[in-house]
Amino acid sequence: MAFEDWFIARARVSSKPHGRTTLDDKMSFFQQLSTLVSSGTPLLQALQICADQNQSLKFRKVLGEIVSRVSAGSTVHAAAAEFPKIFQSYWVEVIRTGEITGQMSLVLLELNKQIQDSRLTARKISGAMMYPIIMLAIAVLAVTAMLWFVVPTFAQMFEDMGAELPGITQFVVDASDFIVAYGIYIVLGIIGAIVAFRQYMKTDFGRRKVIGIGLAVPMIGELIVQAAMYRFSSNTSLLLKSGIPMLETLSAMEGVFQTNPIYREAIAHVQNRVSSGRPLGTSLEETGLFTPMISNMVRIGEESGQLASVMEQTAPYYKEKMESLIAKVTKLLEPVIIMGMGVTVAGLMMSIYLPMFEMAGKIN
Repeated sequence: MAFEDWFIARARVSSKPHGRTTLDDKMSFFQQLSTLVSSGTPLLQALQICADQNQSLKFRKVLGEIVSRVSAGSTVHAAAAEFPKIFQSYWVEVIRTGEITGQMSLVLLELNKQIQDSRLTARKISGAMMYPIIMLAIAVLAVTAMLWFVVPTFAQMFEDMGAELPGITQFVVDASDFIVAYGIYIVLGIIGAIVAFRQYMKTDFGRRKVIGIGLAVPMIGELIVQAAMYRFSSNTSLLLKSGIPMLETLSAMEGVFQTNPIYREAIAHVQNRVSSGRPLGTSLEETGLFTPMISNMVRIGEESGQLASVMEQTAPYYKEKMESLIAKVTKLLEPVIIMGMGVTVAGLMMSIYLPMFEMAGKIN
């Protein structure tokens, strides 16, 4: 094989296809479709090109189905709505608006920007929480390893010497015996509890209970509220800027809060109140779940006729406040975890060395 044939065959002109559908695959689709449509490519041909170029094999099949439906006379948003696990409901509303107004390219760019911004915020939050989680995991593993492997060795030595163990040492030895005897069952129990909790959180009842309790917990409740305010303001701005009427915007917002039944039902209540002629700001305030700032900013937006612009300016405030709260929580957790780990390890070491010191004193 000639050298030119060799490097052409291996040139990294495209990424390796994969089976699952990631957020990057969806963002790539929106970006490509926007670029193709803005360049004058017919919509059906643009969809086909996006389907052929996407790296997700699963997403390719979905896009292929959408192309088939559109070629048969369906609208893009109606075809996308048939795949709710891929396209969120408010994404479908934005696409529908782009088709109606003929501004598909601009609408998709705004949608892609909003999705990317939300993903960056989520990554900042998960990144900030990663260090305390790793520290806590290391602390738990270190203590478990000492109780499982180290303490039994010393316990056997003390038993052979017939030493009378102090209370703290006896407690640690008993804890070690328990872990050695039932450690496997404890691990299986923890795994089972995690699986059960995940299944519980997939139900509306479970999410309602957990989120409801979380709202009442200091800092955690604040974080839930700030995150909800950010999602409400940023998505409301996007939908209204796209030209979607207020009632349809609120209907789409129920999809935004699909995994949060408390706020989803609050949005449904607001939608009913607005449809009966009540102002949006007053309706939000009635729920008791929206901050006074959001309610007041919405009133200002309604009175000035610039609600989309006002919400767009409000979203960064809650984004910054949410990130600041996460940083505050992590800074508080770090010393607590370090102190807890230090005290635990010190207690374990003292429980081991205390009998040794007592036996050495008797020998003298």
